[in-house]
Amino acid sequence: MTLDVPKIFKANDVISFINNIQVIFKMQESMTPNVRIDLTKIKQISALGILVIYKVIEYTYVNNCFKKPELNVNEYIQQKWKEYGFYDLIHLYVSNKDIAEKGYKDLSIKLQDKFFIAPQALLRSDNYSKEMIEKKFLPPIRKYYKDSPKIVSMVFLCLSEILLNFWEHAVNDMRSIIVAEGNKSNIEIICADTGDGIISTLGGSYKEHKFTPIDIIRKSVEKGETSKKMSNHMGYGLWILNEITTRVRGRLHLYSQGVYLKNENSKILTGKSGYWQGTIIYLSLPLNNPITLTDIESYVNNGQIKLNMV
Repeated sequence: MTLDVPKIFKANDVISFINNIQVIFKMQESMTPNVRIDLTKIKQISALGILVIYKVIEYTYVNNCFKKPELNVNEYIQQKWKEYGFYDLIHLYVSNKDIAEKGYKDLSIKLQDKFFIAPQALLRSDNYSKEMIEKKFLPPIRKYYKDSPKIVSMVFLCLSEILLNFWEHAVNDMRSIIVAEGNKSNIEIICADTGDGIISTLGGSYKEHKFTPIDIIRKSVEKGETSKKMSNHMGYGLWILNEITTRVRGRLHLYSQGVYLKNENSKILTGKSGYWQGTIIYLSLPLNNPITLTDIESYVNNGQIKLNMV
């Protein structure tokens, strides 16, 4: 058995990748022998591709899917792993998954001249709050985008909303990772987990309705939709991300448990895909016309919110 990865792995290649690897989510504790994970053909890969591949490797090792799998990589992938901070972590999983937790905790933010990369483990031992996130993430973002407070505000808002969304819901995945990569003109934020996905968590709130998974993922970006209806959880996280994406004409992709939602060019597309246990969020925003939460609130108060469902 061979798990292949496309030669070019960017945002538009996620569905085909999930289609190819979805079988692993039915292989827990199977210890399947003679498995090869082939990454030698990859020529171009984005931060999204790096993170999703990492989660697949981690999942198969943690859940004993394969017996001594063969992992083949080329120099390009090894360099990308080093660049994004995953090199040591992946090698720890391959050598001894029981000590991989150390590498997981060592992921850190890197500031460079032309961009910054922020792989960050969502550790269950930490107490995540707006204040904690602000203390940890805001200084490097503010330092990099020092000439534009509005960019700082938008980037930090999106980062914190994605992080808190996963922290609230991905409780069955102890190793969720969020990655942010930005330059002066664009920011990408990606998070992936293999725990309870959007469909399971939000769908549980609508047991009395006959909603399909596509219905549920559409509702996930609506204002006030939450899986914790009898709590102070307002259900604004994905709605805020979707509104920002629409306003700046960016890209928001959600993948969860066999369905996807894409907001591109201010239009929402939904459909079926291969099964990914958990949720993947991909956000890509141009920074030429950043907006803040105040802008969104003003937009809402004027009654101008529109979602284009196609």
